[in-house]
Amino acid sequence: MSFGRRELRDILVAFLVLSFVFAYPEALTQPTFFLLSMIAVGVAFVGHELSHRYVARRFGYFAAFRLWPQGLLLAFLFTFVTNGAFIFAAPGAVVFGSPYIFKEHRKDEVGKIGVAGPVFNLLMYGVFMTLAFLFTIPELAFAARINAWLALFNLIPIAPLDGQKVLSWNKGAWGAALILAGLGVFAF
Repeated sequence: MSFGRRELRDILVAFLVLSFVFAYPEALTQPTFFLLSMIAVGVAFVGHELSHRYVARRFGYFAAFRLWPQGLLLAFLFTFVTNGAFIFAAPGAVVFGSPYIFKEHRKDEVGKIGVAGPVFNLLMYGVFMTLAFLFTIPELAFAARINAWLALFNLIPIAPLDGQKVLSWNKGAWGAALILAGLGVFAF
């Protein structure tokens, strides 16, 4: 699983931006909260994107993470305007390509690539919530909430988010993932 310089740079920038917006505004008064956010976002966001990348490459596609500058701007804008109440969590995405990507026989593959990220987040949500419950550590609940939010946000069925690909592929899989993510977000 090799990474090019551009891909590593793009992941790092997106990771730092998301770490900040998930920590805002608490990190302004509690600097260590940014470090906690970096750990949680490192697992949630990087794991989400690498899940897409892994599945796409398993299907034989070229796949790499690319930064979306407008998404970075929207992440900051929504965070500041809502004082951290709404996080636009799309600073980039794994792009994958093939000359036949949108032909009917590829629809299943595209849907499976799309659902890989939210499924990773739902699994991590379950792990972190279980650990938070067993050990009553609020930082683990924070990590769970980030995973639930990334899954829910990415399942919105609007391009370029994962939800459009998943809904086009399998409405049942999309609905089940959306319900689980929604329950995770609204459990807080």
